[in-house]
Amino acid sequence: MKILIVHDRFMFRGGAERLVLIMAKALQADLMTEFWIDGETFERAEAPGKLFVLDKGNPAYEVLRYFRAQFNFLFKTRKIVRRYDVVIFSGNNCLIANWHLKRNQKRFIYCHSPVRHVFDLYKKFRAQRPELWKKIIYYDIGAWGIRLIYWFNLMSFKKVIANSKNTQARLWKYCRKKSEVIWPPIQTNKFKWISCGDYYLSFARVDKLKRVGDIVKAFQKMPNKKLVVCSAGDDFENVKSLARGFNNIEIRGWQSDEELRLLIGNCIATLYIPIDEDFGMTPLEAMSAGKPCIGVFDGGLKETIVDEKTGKFITADYILDDIIKVVEWLSPEQALKMRANCETQAEKFSEDKFIDKIQKVISEL
Repeated sequence: MKILIVHDRFMFRGGAERLVLIMAKALQADLMTEFWIDGETFERAEAPGKLFVLDKGNPAYEVLRYFRAQFNFLFKTRKIVRRYDVVIFSGNNCLIANWHLKRNQKRFIYCHSPVRHVFDLYKKFRAQRPELWKKIIYYDIGAWGIRLIYWFNLMSFKKVIANSKNTQARLWKYCRKKSEVIWPPIQTNKFKWISCGDYYLSFARVDKLKRVGDIVKAFQKMPNKKLVVCSAGDDFENVKSLARGFNNIEIRGWQSDEELRLLIGNCIATLYIPIDEDFGMTPLEAMSAGKPCIGVFDGGLKETIVDEKTGKFITADYILDDIIKVVEWLSPEQALKMRANCETQAEKFSEDKFIDKIQKVISEL
């Protein structure tokens, strides 16, 4: 069978992008995306088959991003998508390309989350806009347009796969769409325990939803504890400024796969405290190297972290002192005791298990 994976965009080194590349390689699939930002995301050479890129970068005006994607996936994909036996849709912006498929073509969605800024995070994002006109244009008008397009496209699919129980619940709450859960794949052979070093690690994407800034603020108050941040994102400059002048905090930006392997393999533990994360591959990638994760008791993390066995939770409404207390509790000695549990937990989410389930979905379409 000829398989095509259609993914929204390759804008950063995120979990969804990693999942798509793993799936494409295992299924020997071609790949289509709206745009690919070289230097910020994975190398194009990691796409195993043909790669179709429809446009260049993000449009300058945020309000146009979703609507430009609809234009690109509607008007630039028809001849391509109709060549394939199976078309897998990954994300939200790309779903409109489904209308070009012939009736005998197999298709399904792998949903990472319904569009967050117009559904579960709508009030939060709207409140952050200081200008009244932006609140009206972006949210009171634009958000409803995005919702209607998303609902219309989503309902055209019979088969929807959610990446977590958390995302499954959102699909039902906001869209009344039933789905099946298949957890994302963790490359359990990629990261390995090397040693228990003298630093804690954050390698989540640096944006406001991931709250890496709060991790840095907590370590400002712990000069005897070292923190390394080895990622980047929209909030990178702010996080760099927070770390300035603190010798125990190192902000490195995106690292190569080999450098990341060394950083994870030698850290004490990782920290990951996003707002209601869809699923969150970061804690499990660290666990595959025997490293526990300090995480927030919220969203998809409740499906992956086992408290005091593979990590330690802080409450969803935490304050900085909560982070400090847990870092103090999760000493190198405590982290070593969790190593075996971490490695066992990561195996439950292995790449092989993921691919087996995806292949089963395809065979049953």
